[in-house]
Amino acid sequence: MAWIDGWPLVALAAVGLFLLQRVASAVLRSNTKESELWAKLDAVGVASSGLFPWGRAIAASIISTRTFANEGYAKFSKALGRPYALPTTWTGTAVVVVPPSQMHQLLTRPDKQADSEITNIPGLVQTVQMPFVISDPNIYQNTIHFDVARKKMTKKDMRFFAPITEEEVGLAYEDIWGTSMEWKTINGWDACGRVIARTAQRILIGLPLGRDEKLLETSRLYADSVLLGGALMNCFPPSLRKFVGPIIALRARYFQARCVSMLVPIVNERLRIFSAPKQDEKVPGDFLQWLIATAAKGGKEQLDATRIANRLIALMTPLIFAICYVFAHAVLDVYGSPDKEEFISGLYAECKDVSEKHAGLGTAEAVDSLHRVDSTIRESMRTSDVAVVNLFRDISAGEVDLGHGITATKGVRMAFPTQNIHLDPEYYDDPKRFDAFRFSRGFEGLDEAGLQARAQERELVVTPTLSFLPLGYGRHACPGRWFAAQTMKQALAYIVLNYDVELVGKPITRKSLVNTMVPPVDAKMRIRRKTR
Repeated sequence: MAWIDGWPLVALAAVGLFLLQRVASAVLRSNTKESELWAKLDAVGVASSGLFPWGRAIAASIISTRTFANEGYAKFSKALGRPYALPTTWTGTAVVVVPPSQMHQLLTRPDKQADSEITNIPGLVQTVQMPFVISDPNIYQNTIHFDVARKKMTKKDMRFFAPITEEEVGLAYEDIWGTSMEWKTINGWDACGRVIARTAQRILIGLPLGRDEKLLETSRLYADSVLLGGALMNCFPPSLRKFVGPIIALRARYFQARCVSMLVPIVNERLRIFSAPKQDEKVPGDFLQWLIATAAKGGKEQLDATRIANRLIALMTPLIFAICYVFAHAVLDVYGSPDKEEFISGLYAECKDVSEKHAGLGTAEAVDSLHRVDSTIRESMRTSDVAVVNLFRDISAGEVDLGHGITATKGVRMAFPTQNIHLDPEYYDDPKRFDAFRFSRGFEGLDEAGLQARAQERELVVTPTLSFLPLGYGRHACPGRWFAAQTMKQALAYIVLNYDVELVGKPITRKSLVNTMVPPVDAKMRIRRKTR
């Protein structure tokens, strides 16, 4: 998106003013316990001499977070098994990056213990700076819409979703990508995102509004604006963010207001259905209706139509943008690979075989049989992270012992070196290479008995491990991961079976903006419908 191009330079200039506030690292020494933590931690990117070393490191984090994290992982996480301080404009000071050796313990522990409390909510909210976009804090503090996802988007529910998403994926490709057998050039990022957005919105609000082109485009632009706007806001330290945040958020708030105005009428209609005697009419089976039923348990104030519309919009960011981000990268990774002929041939053979065996891909059983497709998406998620460090945990009370005589106190944000883990040769051979069949190759050629015997060894998109963390790990693993995986597998299979695809232009290079890996929003590709 061209609108973000000049912002890093503006942010760098603004942060230059902020260096004056860094004299003697005042914020880092704001209380005794926190100052003890920073004194004991090794910090990356902080010079040993010169004026304002911490301030300069914080300013440099706008474009150097990835470099800092690579250094910290090699020097401290791996070599010493120690946490380190990662300077960042995001918090205005630093986050504590915890080594892999402590991940399982910290990510599976209860949020509340006798000696401490931790939470993942502030990190999630501040990643996209939601308070600047949504004025009702109840939306992101009382996340009942995520409770619905946990209850209604489990693995067993995929049997319900599969035929709906298969139908919508096929229709979306025909409408958005077209059926012409002549080559045409499209924006790959937008084209992939629009298919996923339409499919997800069918599940969120049903028909006919789920196919409304105006709402689809507005919601997609809203999700893009929130994620990219949040990345821009995080270029500014908190003391300046309160001034520039509202300006950057204007674009997202504009699209949000348009979405709300389109959603409120259907929400009111669904509230009427919810209040009516159940035998009077059929209750729709979609996320909106489930959300209303869940909201009703929270009291009358939760049944406000505008609040419910805003909950739907808040869910669009992780549901639509996150799935779009992963899916678009998977398509670009496959068709941009030096080994694309091998990968496309293998994917086509599997998709054709499974589709013929199951009379389509409209059942969970059929989608579950797409092991090469699953491996391709998982591998893309491994190599194309959305963030440099992730899985944030804020200490909201007490203290957390990080070993080595280091204790993190209330107000400190912890993170984990997810990108470095995903590219670590200890966990993956030739880790920087995109190998679409990395997770399926070892199971090829096995008979049914062999596959059953090794079923627990298979690592799928929905399988979080300590070396695969895009969808979280432990107590707060992504509740919508089964829906996301099933939808992306159907969508990728449809491309493989029905389109020829070629990337256009130079190979994609990825850059970080503070902690966010900026997506290739300008990627172009040529497509045409396959001849039967």
